[in-house]
Amino acid sequence: MSFSALLLWTGLAGALAGSLAGFAGRSRRAVSASFLAGALGCALLAIQASWTLLGGGSPAFTLSLPGATSPSPLLLLAISEDPLSAFFLLVVSVSSGAVLVASVGYVDQFVHDRKGVLAGLCNLFILSMVLVCVAGTVFLFLVAWEAMTLLSYFLVIHEHEDPANRRAGLTYVIMSHAAAGGIIVALLLLAVGTGQPAWSGIAANASALSPWVRDTAFVAALVGFGTKAGMVPLHAWLPGAHPAAPSNVSALMSGVMIKMGILGLIRVVFDLLAGGPMWWAYAILALGAVSALVGVLYAIAQHDLKRLLAYHSIENIGIILMGMGASLAFLDLGYLPLAALALAATLLHTWNHALFKPLLFLGAGAAVGATGTKDIERLGGLIRRMPGVALGFLIGALAISALPPFNGFVSEWLLFHSFFAAFTTGSVLTEMIFSALAAVLALTSGLAAYCFVKAFGITFLARPRSREAETAPPVRRSLIGGMGFLASLCLLFGVAPVLALDMASPALTQLTGSTLGSGISWGVLSSLPGPSGAPLPLAPGVLALVLLAGLGVVWVAWRLRGPPRVTPRPSWDCGLDEPTSRMEYTASGYAQPLEQVFQDFYRPHPRTETRPAVRSDWASLSRLRAFSQEVIDPVWNTLYAPMAGGALLLARKASRLQSGRIHSYLAYMFVTLIVALLLVRFVWGFSP
Repeated sequence: MSFSALLLWTGLAGALAGSLAGFAGRSRRAVSASFLAGALGCALLAIQASWTLLGGGSPAFTLSLPGATSPSPLLLLAISEDPLSAFFLLVVSVSSGAVLVASVGYVDQFVHDRKGVLAGLCNLFILSMVLVCVAGTVFLFLVAWEAMTLLSYFLVIHEHEDPANRRAGLTYVIMSHAAAGGIIVALLLLAVGTGQPAWSGIAANASALSPWVRDTAFVAALVGFGTKAGMVPLHAWLPGAHPAAPSNVSALMSGVMIKMGILGLIRVVFDLLAGGPMWWAYAILALGAVSALVGVLYAIAQHDLKRLLAYHSIENIGIILMGMGASLAFLDLGYLPLAALALAATLLHTWNHALFKPLLFLGAGAAVGATGTKDIERLGGLIRRMPGVALGFLIGALAISALPPFNGFVSEWLLFHSFFAAFTTGSVLTEMIFSALAAVLALTSGLAAYCFVKAFGITFLARPRSREAETAPPVRRSLIGGMGFLASLCLLFGVAPVLALDMASPALTQLTGSTLGSGISWGVLSSLPGPSGAPLPLAPGVLALVLLAGLGVVWVAWRLRGPPRVTPRPSWDCGLDEPTSRMEYTASGYAQPLEQVFQDFYRPHPRTETRPAVRSDWASLSRLRAFSQEVIDPVWNTLYAPMAGGALLLARKASRLQSGRIHSYLAYMFVTLIVALLLVRFVWGFSP
């Protein structure tokens, strides 16, 4: 057995051992051991994936089911790791390992005795995602995909006492299984059309497929994998499932699981089909742009902290899809270096999002667990109670807002330059489209920063807005350790993005036949890999180093001079008492100007409530009026709610067939058999 295969098997065994430890024990020690065993397995898997990406060899072995070799080749089970699967395995293992370490401290907030079940399911969930990455055949991929869906469903409804959590879980599992239908159609079309069950065999023979098979497989894959990724308008499950799940599970789902949809789409479009016509690229670009804008706009309107982060997952999936569509467009135009640049931005943002989004969900989970509420309006002042969590959340907020020197800036910077590089193609239509996409990306980044000023400022700064926020207990060091690890990586890959780009380089060569090449050095892109070869401005690594050097100079100067001498004096406050939390900005007040600008998009539902005042000395103050407004996702009301209503109406009509008489049921069976035989004979032309 090779060293790479040994690492893979040991890592899988660690995750499995962690799962068994969780199911077997209920004590705090057993739960901690379960999470730590899974984290150790993730560390070994990260080493194995890095070993593969650095050229150390990849594991490959095949297991045939009984009788599967000749009569049913599609039932072949094989594990093989190419650069694409190794890169996503690295994403899964690094992000999941940090979340498992943080979970040791996170689960202390639960009062029920199902902590061991939560730990066991988390490890199995991670194991299923690992199998999705390394599956080498259609059958094993579909089995692992279904396991991932079912395990994540049980994790979403872990706190099933709340009816809202059960509804969110039901929506998630229904949409996930509908998406699985599209995935099955796409993969079986490719496998049956080529006669090959393995990825390598399909890719080698896909050129012989007819155009309608390729187009049908693309559309089915886009619907199936796009639903799992949270692409608009197939995102309806995501804003409900993420807040319903425990926060460490939300970190896994948002940081890792939705990336499996990106993996599947890249696998089908770039690896198996090797690109396609330009309308494929336009479809992905349009859906990506809409997802990015819808996600960030609805995030701004949310006052549920976890729902806000869930909508930002939709936004970032949109950014990833825009990069994927740009790469596909450049492939069709024949500009392979530009295709590699856009796909590098796609893979890098996938990696970066898997770092800062779990960091944000873990911070939100610490705040929610300590206060018992997800409502931002009832938080505030938590930086005094949990400074480590506040610092980690701030770093995640800066990274997701694409601000240097953190990693989110790097991937969006690369994506901007891939859009600007379209001006070297000489196509007016391409230039117009990518100009609009650059504007969408710029607007999305600005709105994300606007949103996280609200999310961080009102949650952690100012004065507590409730008794729960004022008395929030401290968090355990393991939670701070997991968040600190992710925050450190956000800074590391912002200052030295070449580390992540080197890991992505083999996948770029596999998928586009090109790479960024010698233009990459430590944090610097010296030349644009496009037709013109035009030089790029300063890269993020240089900007980050300059910024850090400036901060260092300021710190040294401050230390040499010492703190300024300030004599405290009370400020004039017009005779008012000490400011209270009622005088602070609220989340609603902060978001209201932007909601006013986009009111035609939001279509808010205002509510006015009249309450009796505490004091009624004056008639004009005898009643208080409270104003609030709710923003509802229009996709649910216009698309999914009518579909659900129609399904319920059809079910009620069909229930009349259930008469309770065996004679009626036999008649139904007889009529169904006759109709089936007529279809076989006259529609499909089959005769015995």
